[in-house]
Amino acid sequence: MPDPITGEGFDAPSPEVAYKVAPDMLSEAASLTELSERLQVEAATASMAGEPYEPDEYQERLYLLRRAALADRLSIAYPDAEDFLNDAVQLAHKLAEFDREHDTHEGKYGPGAIEWDPSHRPYVRQEYDKWGW
Repeated sequence: MPDPITGEGFDAPSPEVAYKVAPDMLSEAASLTELSERLQVEAATASMAGEPYEPDEYQERLYLLRRAALADRLSIAYPDAEDFLNDAVQLAHKLAEFDREHDTHEGKYGPGAIEWDPSHRPYVRQEYDKWGW
């Protein structure tokens, strides 16, 4: 049976491979906060000007990818924290949903592939590994 935590049974990079060049989790959380605030300011500025706001698809996906990867990493580092596990599962699903809607994936298998039926967490690792730094 495939294991979404270790990645065994999935044709996707293991957490160790996918996150080998990832910044430390605290730095990543700070970067994600900055990115989120910037996207919110852009939306608010457009709204105040009475203009429609179309988020930059690349930036929106990048935020989702990095947020899902951080949640995955946190759930691995703290396996007894159920909130981290729930976040990892939910954010992986959100990334896959976004990629299905926008046809934006980089890896071998798309977000709707049967490969991810037990979990989208390995999908996050596949995409994060392909994104690189």
